[in-house]
Amino acid sequence: MTMQIHIIKYSIGILCIIFISCGIFDTTETNNNVTKLYVTLQQQDKVAIYDTPDLTLLKTIDINFTGSNIKDTPHFIVIDEQNGYWFVTTVESDYVAQYSLKTDELLDTVYVGDYPALMAINPDNNRLYVSRMMMKAQTYQINEIDYSGSELINLVPFDVVSPIPHGIAIDLAKEHIYTISNTADWIYRITLNGGDISDVTMDSLNSITSTNEVKMFQPIQCISLNDSLIAISCSAPQYSVNGQVQIWNGNNLTIQSKYEFGSNSKPWHLIKSPVRKEIFIVLGGSDGEGGVACLTYTANEIKLKWQYMSGDFTGLHGITIDAVGEYLYVSGRDTHYLYQFDAEHGSLIASIPLDAENQIVSPGGISMMQNLCTDCE
Repeated sequence: MTMQIHIIKYSIGILCIIFISCGIFDTTETNNNVTKLYVTLQQQDKVAIYDTPDLTLLKTIDINFTGSNIKDTPHFIVIDEQNGYWFVTTVESDYVAQYSLKTDELLDTVYVGDYPALMAINPDNNRLYVSRMMMKAQTYQINEIDYSGSELINLVPFDVVSPIPHGIAIDLAKEHIYTISNTADWIYRITLNGGDISDVTMDSLNSITSTNEVKMFQPIQCISLNDSLIAISCSAPQYSVNGQVQIWNGNNLTIQSKYEFGSNSKPWHLIKSPVRKEIFIVLGGSDGEGGVACLTYTANEIKLKWQYMSGDFTGLHGITIDAVGEYLYVSGRDTHYLYQFDAEHGSLIASIPLDAENQIVSPGGISMMQNLCTDCE
């Protein structure tokens, strides 16, 4: 009997070794299947990477392109899942950097100058379009970067007349990009094949010329909604104009509708739902006007679906959403927190500090994968 037990135990041991060697009991693949969320920690020159939706910190990436004595300030992130990359702008050191999506290894950097800010991406032909930050810019250009090869190549930029072309979007057909001057309240539509440019004022009462910095609407970001519509967030810091989201026809550059928030709401970054005709907007204001809102839209109308406001919110900045439209993730530039919201009903699910309590990290741009990353490191 004892001999039989030893034989059984020995057999089980051999089978376990075989199963493990064959990967039957191997959990490595499961553990390495993640949907990554990237958050720029501007004051720490880092990018934090979380698994979602449980918000487990996977790693942090040091951003240091110019030496330890110079701030880089990573600001905005876009992801190309089709080709396996993510990109970040650094507004202080003036670089765009490319990383591997699987390993988060730095692949290349390219210097663009003048405070690169937001980005729009075309993964079909490996092109990246880069706008400008809201300070000290000396050239009014949109950079086009080719990442089809082993290094980033800065192509001939597109010149615009208005200062600080900050918001940027690419249309669904990937034939045009849109950019909006943060100070002149002026919209540009640039044809990628040929470089033809159309432009129009957002404010016919005050913005008379494309070089006049009226700073009335002060748009922050624009996104493409469908084959004709774009949405624009207007921070409107002056009390004579309320913070708002505008919808424009991108084909003929005419405004279709708008929704106004409070005078101290400061609408900042926005993103569209992947499953419904909805826009989610971060309100960067304070004194009870900071929060997150959901707007529904048609070609001619925009309505409020829900909003989550709190006096605890101040300086909310970036926003992203998962592929099924279930969770929103928001960065708090002043609170130094990462927030998770229910995208359908607007309830706050989780809030986590992005470092130890009372540590200043000033998170900015935030972006997440829309698909599971298999065998990620």
